[in-house]
Amino acid sequence: MHLNFQILVLSLVVYSENIRAAQLPEIYGVTPTPYHDWDYILFSQRWAITSCTEWEEAKSGNTCTFPPDRTQWIVHGMWPTKNGTEGPLYCPSAIHFDPDLLDPMLDALKAQWTNVEANTKLYSFWKHEWDKHGTCSVDLPALNSIPNFFKKGLELNKQFNIADMLLQSQITPGTTGYTVDEIVNAIKAVTKHQPTVQCVVESHTKLSMISEIRICLDKSFEVIDCVSAITNCSKKKPIMYLDSVPNDAQSQIDYIDEYSEERFRESAYYMEFYKLVKFLIWFSM
Repeated sequence: MHLNFQILVLSLVVYSENIRAAQLPEIYGVTPTPYHDWDYILFSQRWAITSCTEWEEAKSGNTCTFPPDRTQWIVHGMWPTKNGTEGPLYCPSAIHFDPDLLDPMLDALKAQWTNVEANTKLYSFWKHEWDKHGTCSVDLPALNSIPNFFKKGLELNKQFNIADMLLQSQITPGTTGYTVDEIVNAIKAVTKHQPTVQCVVESHTKLSMISEIRICLDKSFEVIDCVSAITNCSKKKPIMYLDSVPNDAQSQIDYIDEYSEERFRESAYYMEFYKLVKFLIWFSM
């Protein structure tokens, strides 16, 4: 009897792993969406200094990896988006992430699509971006495979050089603060279309730091106006475009990026499942 019960528990483990890909989106509070159901691409680039500040303050012991050129913005993601919504996300796809497919472009990914979170697995960030967003883009020929998806992101990073766009409006990294309108207008002056600007706020100093700049593209990769909220940045305080990670920031950031939050939720999921299995084994003894 005990043997049969333990076999049942092991079967439960296998079953859980088989349905994990379908379960996790619900754990994260989202529902998988048909991949064809989107209108435009939200191409998001992030400032590594701010990303590192978030990561180091999210948990003691976290460390960062920077791109070789710290003056350049790096890719966060390329997100198929339906007007008025977030997503689609985690779309059903027969194309499962294979890290070997990224080997020919690995150096470029490290430089332009950097996994800032150093104490995570090398491919974990790119896997996350493919699973959550890339799977929803495969109906577009230019994005219909893992190599094509990431190659396009690298191309767009070079095409839309955020550092140069800001520099043309005399916006440079340092200790000078800028208004959100100055940042938005600097991007708009080059692209001729409305971008989205994201900030994070450090809890202890209340310093508002520029985090991401997002450009909206149609399915032909032509720039269009972003129709969602233009910014979450305060218009009442200067936006800092720092050139180094603050050394005196000791408290946690108010905002934790979606990738870090989902990694935490996934680990919590496994812990709860582990507790359940241990209980069932104990109960059967």
